[in-house]
Amino acid sequence: GGLSLDIDQHFKRPKTNPLEFETVPPPIVIPTNLIHMPPTHIETAGALMSAEDVASHRENFYQKLLGIPSDAVANYTPGLNQANLRSKAQLLDGIHIVKHWDTGADGLDAAAFRSKHKTWYTKMKPLSHKLGRRTGIHLRTVEPHHSPGGEGEIVLCRYSKDGSKSTVYIDVTQLYNALYEVHCLEHGHLRGKDAVKGRMDDLYANVPDSQVKTFLETCPVCVERRRMHHDV
Repeated sequence: GGLSLDIDQHFKRPKTNPLEFETVPPPIVIPTNLIHMPPTHIETAGALMSAEDVASHRENFYQKLLGIPSDAVANYTPGLNQANLRSKAQLLDGIHIVKHWDTGADGLDAAAFRSKHKTWYTKMKPLSHKLGRRTGIHLRTVEPHHSPGGEGEIVLCRYSKDGSKSTVYIDVTQLYNALYEVHCLEHGHLRGKDAVKGRMDDLYANVPDSQVKTFLETCPVCVERRRMHHDV
């Protein structure tokens, strides 16, 4: 009897260190703000531009930004070194990676899946210990616009600079409409680059200065305004 007691004592599990639990982060908080998606159709009313002006501006914008005609943008695949430009297919790949980061997919367990997509470690890692910024990239579901009660679209997001809300990644085909909505409709062509950039950062995750600058430099209303000012 004594021997079994000794064995039991020998193999007794050590007491759990209560400090271990203090290092486990609390659950990640996903923001609940409304996700704003770029308009799918351009409204010219109030924008000081005709439909022809918009078509010409779209063409000039993508030619200057990418060196390709606007009707080729849907089939364009940005290089990974191009600041923040992403195709729809690249964003769908990102959604797939984030969705399966903790479980693995494509016949791979979580460790092998993460190893395959190791460049995503820096994108998924905690940004700060402040509430709401424990992870960089996350997924949100956008409610369908035209079919209430229908299935929402899953979109790739990251936290805003203050960590309080999600900002959505947009693909290169959505870029013109997103900038048009802010500069031409919301701001009425009256605000400068910093104001447009600030508003874009408020809504979207991947619109850098260079894209805003290109949009304003090709905006026909602003070009004409600058020309008139120069002529005076």
